[in-house]
Amino acid sequence: MLKEKIEKSIAFLSDDLAKLQDPFYIIGSSALVLTRIPLEITDDIDLLTSSRDASFLKELWEANKVREYTPDGAHKFRSVFGRFQWENILVEVMGDLEVFHHGEWQILQITEYFEININQLSVRIPTLNEQERIFRLFGRKKDLTKADLILKHKIQP
Repeated sequence: MLKEKIEKSIAFLSDDLAKLQDPFYIIGSSALVLTRIPLEITDDIDLLTSSRDASFLKELWEANKVREYTPDGAHKFRSVFGRFQWENILVEVMGDLEVFHHGEWQILQITEYFEININQLSVRIPTLNEQERIFRLFGRKKDLTKADLILKHKIQP
């Protein structure tokens, strides 16, 4: 049911997402659900884009912008960031996301992904190995828990 809710939310946004100029990815908990890792809940859809596309979405979705929001562990991340809310849809956009790791800023690059089609929109999702790497790079407790969940899922028969 959660997978269908995420897919429905992406379908709702698909006309706007189709206007993006650069590759974009669904990451975070929504990506886990879309790769069939069982989660009971996810708060939002995390959308990794270029800075150009993040700026475009911030302007396009200005009326839906969530004001006064700071991401958890904000000191570890920098990007062209925006958080947007529709009735049952919450989206975080991260343009050219950088993560502070081992004393330096690293731009998050997705190297392994697969694509699914939602409402005639091709959506990129990192592979499970890539998602595990990303969660470990983020390094917050909640991220490490999700990385361990992926590892557990991969080793089950």
